[in-house]
Parts: sequence; C-alpha cells; structure tokens
Amino acid sequence: MRNKFFESTPKNTGLVIPEMAVFYRNDCKEGKWMIGESDYRSKLEFFVIHFSRRVSEYMDGRIAQGQIWFTPVAGDVPKGIVYYTLIKNSSSGRSGSLKNFGYQVAIAQSQGFDPRELVWIPKFIKKSAAITNEAGITESASWYVIDWTWRECKQEEEEKLLDNCVAIIQNPAQMEMLFDMDLEATSICVDGMSQKEILTILNLTSKITLPPALSETNR
Repeated sequence: MRNKFFESTPKNTGLVIPEMAVFYRNDCKEGKWMIGESDYRSKLEFFVIHFSRRVSEYMDGRIAQGQIWFTPVAGDVPKGIVYYTLIKNSSSGRSGSLKNFGYQVAIAQSQGFDPRELVWIPKFIKKSAAITNEAGITESASWYVIDWTWRECKQEEEEKLLDNCVAIIQNPAQMEMLFDMDLEATSICVDGMSQKEILTILNLTSKITLPPALSETNR
C-alpha cells in the first residue's frame, strides 16, 4: 500500500520523459539492447519521437551519429518511458545502422508516411570479416549492425500510444526535455547547420568543441 503522501501527488497520464535521460544502448558486439548493466535482449518495436544528427569523437576521428528518441511499443524494456539510442555507420561510412535507418526513412516518406507515425522494428544482423590487429596479424572478427523495418499501427492501444507521442511533439516545453547533459558534452548536434558548417566540424583536429562562428547556429 502506498503512503498517503505519495497518493496525493499528481499522477502521470502520458509518457515519462526522465529528468536524467535514459540511454538505451544497442550493443553491436553482442547484438542486444542494454540500459546500464541490464540486458534487455534483442526484441524491440518503437515509435520515434525525435531524431537528431550529431558529430561525435570515435577512435581518434570524427563520425556521424544518429540520435533517436523513442518510446517502446513492444519488447522487454519497461513501457511508458521516453528513451534515446545512438546509431552510427562503419568506419568507412559507406554502410551501417545509420545508413540502414536513413534508407528506410526515405522509403517511408516516398510512400506518404511521416516516420514518426510508424512502428519501427530494429533487427540485429551479424557480420563477419578478417581484420588485421595492432600486431599485424590477420584474425576473424564478428559484430552486429541494425537493419530496420517498419509497419503501420494495427491496434487501438498503439494508436493511443501514438497520441501520447504527438502530445510531446506538439509541446515545445516537453521537446526541450529531450536532452542528455553527458551526450552534449561529448558530441555536437548538427541539425539546422549548412553542409559547409558540418564539414567544418568534421574536419576540426582538436577535441570536439563548437567553433565560435557556429555557436549561435547550433542553439
């Protein structure tokens, strides 16, 4: 039984946007989803609430990343919460989870859908190749990339959840809550920047910081 003090506090009737953003990590070494040290296996379906393009430090270089804010429709993770995950491409930039997502977004748009009205279904696909390690020895390696499919809502419960997502999208104050302080310290959101400005960020040689000339653009 709940304490009477807590029973009198307002109840949340929509989706919870945690004050401390929850990172739902796609572990592409094991092909599963993780929150902290907790394993949530590989099954997941979700609605996208927001997508951002970012530039991040990775293995002594700069890479493009996609940040997806979402809420689960199905899977082992707790429902009713807004999470985010990060996706990226291979080191060559020619393939990977981010590219795969972009392809499917384009297909959805070509068929008249807004990607945010669809249920997205990520699937871990195992890859293998021979690589040369630091000692110059060739060895086999395996990893996972995320492939994506999508579908339309098919149940009344999903339509109600989509309505809760739209309530967030239409509320600027709630959209501002989609923020992770730690991520902002280690990467840069490039939404709204021109191609030239993004290239400037990618070609910087020092630790990733926002150049003064671009600081206002990124706000």
